[in-house]
Amino acid sequence: MPPENFVSINESNLKGSNFYWGKAEQYGITKDELKSIGLTDDRVLLHQDLIKPLLDVEDELQKQNYRLFIKEGYRSKELYKLVYQKRVVQFGKEKTDSLMNISDMPHAMGKSVDVVLLDLKTNTEVSMRDPKDGTDALFTNFYRDRTDKQSQEHQRLQDLLINIMQKHGFRLGKLREYFHFDYRPDVPKNY
Repeated sequence: MPPENFVSINESNLKGSNFYWGKAEQYGITKDELKSIGLTDDRVLLHQDLIKPLLDVEDELQKQNYRLFIKEGYRSKELYKLVYQKRVVQFGKEKTDSLMNISDMPHAMGKSVDVVLLDLKTNTEVSMRDPKDGTDALFTNFYRDRTDKQSQEHQRLQDLLINIMQKHGFRLGKLREYFHFDYRPDVPKNY
């Protein structure tokens, strides 16, 4: 059960779906395992303090023909542990540790989001990295020094997202993934 003051983004104009509900099978997680720890559908839950700043981000992105799509918000400690265990089996401890902040569990506070951009006209996810570049491309500045058009476009989109999110009080997470943000308006921008 999520803590008090948490709301579903379905109650606002925000779009999203719970990443691990939708990708459970890919990570070797059953729906029964998810249900046993309280995840029963694909709704994204967040602390209510994030709704206004995310709506402000959404408004600003729409002026540039994009939409915000929230891939994950609140993730319980039990879900962290389950996902971590399954990822270690599938990918190994070192790779899992590079992608999951299991020590701090920032999503468990409900003030972290993983987001992507949607094209406003087509309502489809915008490519912000090339999957052929592997997991290294999930981190900020991977494309910074590349000169090909596609890499420059990936960097432009990542910078756009990061700068707008930071303008509205979000900060990059400890691992510095271009899509993970913690709501911490009281600390300086970190990009």
